[in-house]
Amino acid sequence: MKNREFNNKDVERFWNASYSELPKDQIEESWQKFSSANSLKDKSSFRRNYYGAGMAAAVLVLLFSTYYYVALYNPIIQINNYGLLDKQVNLPDGSLVLLKEGGEIKYKEHFSARKVEIKGEAFFDVVKDSSREFNVISGSTTTKVLGTKFSVSEKGSKGVEISLYTGRIMVKVKGQAESWGLIPGESLAYHQGITKIRKFNTTLSFALGNKFIDVNNIELEELFDFLGRRFNYKFSNSDLTEKERVTLRINKEDSLAEILHLLSIINNISYEIKEEKKQVEISRK
Repeated sequence: MKNREFNNKDVERFWNASYSELPKDQIEESWQKFSSANSLKDKSSFRRNYYGAGMAAAVLVLLFSTYYYVALYNPIIQINNYGLLDKQVNLPDGSLVLLKEGGEIKYKEHFSARKVEIKGEAFFDVVKDSSREFNVISGSTTTKVLGTKFSVSEKGSKGVEISLYTGRIMVKVKGQAESWGLIPGESLAYHQGITKIRKFNTTLSFALGNKFIDVNNIELEELFDFLGRRFNYKFSNSDLTEKERVTLRINKEDSLAEILHLLSIINNISYEIKEEKKQVEISRK
C-alpha cells in the first residue's frame, strides 16, 4: 500500500467527522486488559532482575567460601631461622631442608603440589617422586627436581646461586624462554639478567650439614676459590706455584683468618687480609 499524504482538506474532514462513543463497559474491559498486561510485564522484569541478582550473589558467596576454605584448611606455613645454626625443616612429603641463618621458607600445609618459596640460603634433600616434581622458587628462578640434593642461595635483588650435588635439576628464570639443566658438580649463578654455569667440588661444601670438610690433596687455587665464595673475599695468589696442593681439615666454625693461619704453617705461605677491600693477598714466605 502506498503512503497516503494528507492535505489541509483531509485534515479538516478528519477533525470534523463524528464518531460513535464506545460503551463504558467496553472501555473498562479494554483498560483492565492493558493494566493486566503491563502488570505481568513488570512482574516478569522484576523476576528476571531478582533472579540475576541472586545468581550474582550466589557466585560471590561461592568464590568467598572457596577462598576461605582454601585459606583455612590449606594455610601457608612460614618458617624463619633467626638463629646462628642451620635449622632443619621436615616437609610433609619427607623431604629435608637445612635453612641457613637468616633464611625463610614458605609452603602449603597440604603439600600435594610440592612447591616451596625461600629467601636466603638453604640445602635441599628431596624425596624422589616420579609422578610429582618438586619446585623451589627463589627470586626470579624456579628450580624443578624429582629427587636430588642441591642448595639454593638467594641474595635479594643481587641474584641467586644454585649448586647441585646429586641427581639432576632444571632451572627456569622468570621472563626467559631458555631453561638450564645441571648435573652434579655444576653451579648456576643468576645476577642482573646474566646466567653463568661453573664447575665446583661437591666435597668442598658445608651445605649437606657437615661440621667439617676433609680437604684431600687439592690445588690451592681450588681451595682459595672455595674460601673466597664462603667468606666473600677475593684472593690474589700470583706468587704461588701452579698446581700446588694441600691436605687439611676445615671446621664449619673456622674463621678465614684461622684457615689461612693453618695454611701458612702447612704450605709455608704468608697472607694479608684487607678488610676494607674484601681481599686476601697470598705470597711465598
